Amino acid sequence: MLDKSFYHGQQGECFRQLDKHWQNIKHEFDSQPNKTFLDPEDFSDSVRGLPDDFDDKSGDYVHGQWQALGIQSGEHEGQSFNDYPMLYSILRKFPYKTNVAIMTVGPNTKIGNHTDNEGGWRYQMCLDDGGGEQSGMYVLDIETQKQELMTWKTGEAFIFQPDIQLHNGFNNNPGPRTTLLIDFYKESLYTKDKFDKYYQHYSECFEGLENLVDIYESRKK
Repeated sequence: MLDKSFYHGQQGECFRQLDKHWQNIKHEFDSQPNKTFLDPEDFSDSVRGLPDDFDDKSGDYVHGQWQALGIQSGEHEGQSFNDYPMLYSILRKFPYKTNVAIMTVGPNTKIGNHTDNEGGWRYQMCLDDGGGEQSGMYVLDIETQKQELMTWKTGEAFIFQPDIQLHNGFNNNPGPRTTLLIDFYKESLYTKDKFDKYYQHYSECFEGLENLVDIYESRKK
């Protein structure tokens, strides 16, 4: 369960539905035979680092396999509703979101320390932990310097603020880790001006969310 402050209003009901139906969503994902993914390079020009980079440098370094299935960017749905009926029936009711993806992180993969400039909040539901207890992320609050280890477990969810919490990722489990990711603005703090500013800034980080849509749609062809 998430912190009770997130079970608020329409977003809260959506989180409850995700808690309840994650197995259906996992089945929808597993049932698709020809999935098209984005790679780290589609999000940033310099994300591949050397193993040494993890010891003494910060950066969005990826060592191993990391991919993203585009679910929604802005109002654009990247998959067919008929392929993901449960997921989209929930997402269509989820207010103040910007980007949704299903992420896969392969075995023996590390993602180095980084923050994400987009701001807002990030929800991640683990659909498959890869078969063990050696997959997770360290999250450090930049302001308080308090660090927390989040170990991914199938069926469990976690929310953090990716711009003010330095984070990394790793998967040392035997199989790939799969998580549903939703970037959003917290409903209990919503005002139109705050959300519009957040949405515009988020879009600018990708040179326009429509640009991310174009990249993904061209990859599917």
